[in-house]
Amino acid sequence: MTLDGRVAIITGASRGIGFGIAERLASAGMRVALYDVSPLVAEAAAKIAEAGGKAIGIRGDVTSRRDVQAMFDMVESELGPVWLLVNNAGVIPTGPTADMPEEAWDLAMAVDLKGVFLCSQAAIQRMIPHQGGRIVNVSSIAGLIVRTGQVGYCAAKAAVNHFTRCLAIEVAPHGITVNALLPGMTRTELLADSFVARGLNLDDMLGMIPTGRFAEPADHAALIEWFASDAARQVTGQLVCVDGGQSQFMPLMVAKPAT
Repeated sequence: MTLDGRVAIITGASRGIGFGIAERLASAGMRVALYDVSPLVAEAAAKIAEAGGKAIGIRGDVTSRRDVQAMFDMVESELGPVWLLVNNAGVIPTGPTADMPEEAWDLAMAVDLKGVFLCSQAAIQRMIPHQGGRIVNVSSIAGLIVRTGQVGYCAAKAAVNHFTRCLAIEVAPHGITVNALLPGMTRTELLADSFVARGLNLDDMLGMIPTGRFAEPADHAALIEWFASDAARQVTGQLVCVDGGQSQFMPLMVAKPAT
């Protein structure tokens, strides 16, 4: 099975990892729908179309059932039946847990977890009648390891990881696979913004990555393309880290002398 002509939806696709995934899938011949709350999504889709890909940009909120259902209807009307859903939209509220506003916790749960549920539900409702399809949840190694100051984000991503496994088993009889991509530190605007908020230096973090480099959106897009293909038809319920070994490694910390 070739991906040529197949339809993909990528959420959070106006920039960063999501846009990189959309570019890669369009270059593989897929018809891609970029979905984002940002008005920049139209410009992102136009860039792909200018490069020769088939792409549309739709603005909407992954936390709104009405928006999500309307988006799926529009995609199927303009592009055809959805083969692949990539749940990439996410936020990273940052700050000490003791001072975390309730709104920050709610935002993490709404975008990072509820959005995955609503989009996945809409997808499988349409995939089950066709007895086939792919869902890939862009989670994070933060759902496996400990990070301080990001308790809402870490908790939501841990839930996404288990949601992935549970849904994979439920929909397997319908020819639908569900997997998760867990990025490590990836050179994007979102990562830079997060590091600034936490008072961290981006380059200092390279020592935490055994391969000695940050991931690029293209590293994640390559795995998404494989998950979407027939080569991965027997792979489901898997959590795959693309992190240069970061989640397996904790650099030794030099103890400060007692005062």
